[in-house]
Amino acid sequence: MIKQNNSQNSINLNQTCTNKKVGYQVNYPQDWQTNSGNVMNDCQVFDPTYAKVPEQTESISKAIYLRVEENAPFDLISQENVGEQHLSKQTLTIDSYQAVAVESKSTGRAMLPKGQRNYSYIVDLGDRTLIATTYDVPDNNYAKNKQILDSMLKTIEFNNNELK
Repeated sequence: MIKQNNSQNSINLNQTCTNKKVGYQVNYPQDWQTNSGNVMNDCQVFDPTYAKVPEQTESISKAIYLRVEENAPFDLISQENVGEQHLSKQTLTIDSYQAVAVESKSTGRAMLPKGQRNYSYIVDLGDRTLIATTYDVPDNNYAKNKQILDSMLKTIEFNNNELK
């Protein structure tokens, strides 16, 4: 399971959000918002100020993103690629699924600007892969968002019926 330190114990995750399309339930901070499902499925964007997702955007300005890649092999997604350099990688289990926690830095050879950091959980759901990420962008508290993401992923539960 995910290691927890004392600073994470103080994070209060007393709201719950369910994404029925993907098949997961996750807790998130009391004073945060999540998206409604108009542009993306419910419970894919979490932010302390505003979680509405504009149409046709590729912004990474929100605090935390959860997405599922269909027909995307876990082994491929969890590997370092030309667009990133892994700074750390931890193998773990999340709700009985194989997973890794990875912090990486962009090489500038993909979509993100060179040096852009991100922290992700990659969870093997069989023929689908869940990716939960926070980015080190202006106006986001990257260190705190990493702690919140750690805490959120400790609470995630997958509905195995939806995953088949």
